[in-house]
Amino acid sequence: MSKPYSLRRRLLLWISIPILIAALLTLIIGFVFAWHEVDEVYDAQLVHSAKVMLQLTQHEIKKGQDFELGLENPNLSHEYERNIGFRLWVNTNLVSQSPNTVDFKNFEAPPGFSNYKIGDHTWRFFVFLDPENKIQIEISERYDIRYELVFQIMGALILPGIIFIPLILVIIWIGIRQGMKPITDLSEQVDRRSSKDLSPIAQKQVAKEIQPITHALNELFKRIEESFSREREFTDHAAHELRTPLAAMKTQTQVLRKKAGEKASSDDGLQNLEASIDRAARLVDQLLALARLQNEDMPKAKVNLSECLEDCVADIQKMAQTKGQTLNVNIHDNVHLLGHEDSLAIMLKNFLENAVKYTPEGGTIDVRLSSDGEFSICDTGPGIPQAEQEKVFNKFYRADKTGKTGSGLGLSIAKWIADAHNLQISLEDNQPKGLSVILRFSEK
Repeated sequence: MSKPYSLRRRLLLWISIPILIAALLTLIIGFVFAWHEVDEVYDAQLVHSAKVMLQLTQHEIKKGQDFELGLENPNLSHEYERNIGFRLWVNTNLVSQSPNTVDFKNFEAPPGFSNYKIGDHTWRFFVFLDPENKIQIEISERYDIRYELVFQIMGALILPGIIFIPLILVIIWIGIRQGMKPITDLSEQVDRRSSKDLSPIAQKQVAKEIQPITHALNELFKRIEESFSREREFTDHAAHELRTPLAAMKTQTQVLRKKAGEKASSDDGLQNLEASIDRAARLVDQLLALARLQNEDMPKAKVNLSECLEDCVADIQKMAQTKGQTLNVNIHDNVHLLGHEDSLAIMLKNFLENAVKYTPEGGTIDVRLSSDGEFSICDTGPGIPQAEQEKVFNKFYRADKTGKTGSGLGLSIAKWIADAHNLQISLEDNQPKGLSVILRFSEK
């Protein structure tokens, strides 16, 4: 199974990486073009300087052999001047040079453009030859000035990028987060829904890109609702249809038992048949209760749990007396609970009937309701093995192997009602023998 990926992260990468690559390519292209243009401009300046020097000296050189340019004016200087130099030859004699070319000594660059390293610096040379007047002009320039200018140009590009690219990425991240908010809101809205809420999702303010998802969810909710409705209707109708023939069968069985009189062989068979009919009727009643509970919205109101439990105990009092059981009741007065009274009564009665059914004759059943709403039933029956305590809440599962009649739906219905009321059911061993059923308010 592949790991889930983040759509937000994927969008951020798909947008950010091209921006970073484009910025890098822009810097590389900008560097290449800047370097080329700086070379062109400074080479043109070298040529221009050679032409100016030729024009200034050519006339004087033609007049005589002795030629001097004179001393440099110390007031005319610039910090970059050390990067530029010149030398002038007439008839192969060096007649003038700038102070920063003294270290060149006897070095002479070839005509045209050339690069040479002298000392610790690389120099760019342009040499112009005038064969007619036997004049050689050399203009030199340190490459440092070109490096500095290129780096300044690149710095002017990089510095805004360092400031603005992270800002752009942050804006993109915020934009993606805001753009993804409708999806997270939709997921939270669906997650907050209860299992009963299958109403369609409102599409009034849903983004166009999310509408197919909400439409598909609404169609799914609709199909699930129809499926649940068909299932509930089938269970309800089937249970109602079964009650009538079962009642008729029981009546006929009782009539036959009266006609059989004292015939033991016939009476035993009819008695077993009547017990089977009672079991089927009990199953139908449980199915009806389950269908009714699942079909209702169960509106909750303030319920007096103490009175509800007292009524349920009164209903099973006769059943316990028939088996000679001792029923100890300790119910705190005026314990209230927000819930659905009819369904709570069904749950409590299921627990009480199970306790009476599985507790042997002469056994003891303790019913308690504390002031904080904790409800417990402790019996002295066979109990339930720990390995099967979780399974008994499944539909039609019966842990009892004693042959007692039952549908296997009672605890399943009780668990369903407890979950709907945020009650937690726990099964514990009742020492020295039996089972304790405890209901507490869940913290979830």
